[in-house]
Amino acid sequence: MIMARWYGFWYGGPSYSPPQEEDLEEFSSLAEAKHKLIERYLYGYWQVSRFDFLRREPALVLTPCVTEDCEITLYRSRHGGDYPELRIFRGPRGGIRSERC
Repeated sequence: MIMARWYGFWYGGPSYSPPQEEDLEEFSSLAEAKHKLIERYLYGYWQVSRFDFLRREPALVLTPCVTEDCEITLYRSRHGGDYPELRIFRGPRGGIRSERC
């Protein structure tokens, strides 16, 4: 099975500013991106999350105050592009949903 890499911008909700170009991250798979989203939402107050940025040094970051409307917009290309391919976000019962953009 081939694992496809994804590239995306994480947004933590209204407590965070919108992501900038240098905030583009690399995820080894869609499953990893989903795991990072839930990890940052549930454990951000006390557990650091690794951000594998492409355009700056990777960082270990606490993500407090992430809200229920957090999301990651995902691209197939490391160059991002004008429009994302997928959006992953929390569903109404707390699971992670994905939708094509």
